[in-house]
Amino acid sequence: MTGNLSNPLHAALNADDSVHALGLTLAAYAAWRGKHPQALRDAYRALMRRGEGITLPEISRRTDDPFDGTTKFCLPAGTYADKPLETESVIIPMTSFGGSRWFTLCVSSQVGCRMGCTFCETGRMGLLKNLSAGEIVRQRLVAMKVREQAGAAAASPGGQPYFADGIQNIVFMGMGEPLDNFDNVTQAIRVLTEPLGMNFPFAQITVSTVGRVDGLRKLAALNWPNLRIAISLNAAHDKLRDELMPVNRGMPLAELKRALVEYPLAPRGRFLIEYVMIKGVNDSAQDVDAVAAFCAGLPCIVNLIPYNPQRFATFETPAEETILAFLRQLKERGIFVKRRVTHGRDLMGACGQLGNPELRRQALRVIAQPAPGS
Repeated sequence: MTGNLSNPLHAALNADDSVHALGLTLAAYAAWRGKHPQALRDAYRALMRRGEGITLPEISRRTDDPFDGTTKFCLPAGTYADKPLETESVIIPMTSFGGSRWFTLCVSSQVGCRMGCTFCETGRMGLLKNLSAGEIVRQRLVAMKVREQAGAAAASPGGQPYFADGIQNIVFMGMGEPLDNFDNVTQAIRVLTEPLGMNFPFAQITVSTVGRVDGLRKLAALNWPNLRIAISLNAAHDKLRDELMPVNRGMPLAELKRALVEYPLAPRGRFLIEYVMIKGVNDSAQDVDAVAAFCAGLPCIVNLIPYNPQRFATFETPAEETILAFLRQLKERGIFVKRRVTHGRDLMGACGQLGNPELRRQALRVIAQPAPGS
């Protein structure tokens, strides 16, 4: 694949070249175009900050929550067994205690996921596709267009884009396990943080993992101390975690904690420990003790997430008093803990809800088909 346009600001790259271009840092983009980086600085900046010179896909599905302002949008992402795939992204409104307002963009790194967590809609899809770096990055540009349609200011090519449309955080918490698609995710982060491109701060990007210890160690070797790391814990003793999260059978809690202790966080950095609370499963006083023991010695914040209802799932959300009691007991043990405010539940855009069930049915039909010649 080569770029052959004399001026990318006057004639848009086609869809395939656009995806490729969005996965490139300035140096790689210049090499692809066969020019010196200095000659393409302005064009690259305009491409990454305004989407100029590329063809962005049309949104295939979009739902908006009129009450809290959450938006979920889907983009085409090729095919699986001749059926269309799509990414899912969520723009989430955030409000501080002081009343200031901003937005977080939740991006997908895969279509589906092979981690198989029993409480997650995406996990029940299976893995259908790893997204390329460009397919990940373009979610940011499409989100910018969505925000502009909502009346947010557009970023000037020379300005800081991450404040113009109100999106101040990017979290890899959409479909997929980011560290299962390590090379494309880390390349997307390089592009997002490219100083002469989007220039998004490392400290405002979060990678959420189920606890891929191998991926955490590879990430540690990149020495990005300001990148935020979130761990989807959900159970703090191995027997229950084995049942809820199959990854734990090969990468148990002791190994996960060792990887976190050795991870090169920034001096004031903290891990975000995500804990989805499921009624009668992981919400007991014994679970409080286990979470506190896991967090002992770790610089971390525990984020309690009430379970969000899903299609055909048997789990339930604990009562509010159970959640608050769990929070209070963790605080009494000296743990910094917060309760996540749920956004996008009615859109199937909240934690654990992303995933098109029709795609899962397609995948199962393909798997069930006899092999050629059988």
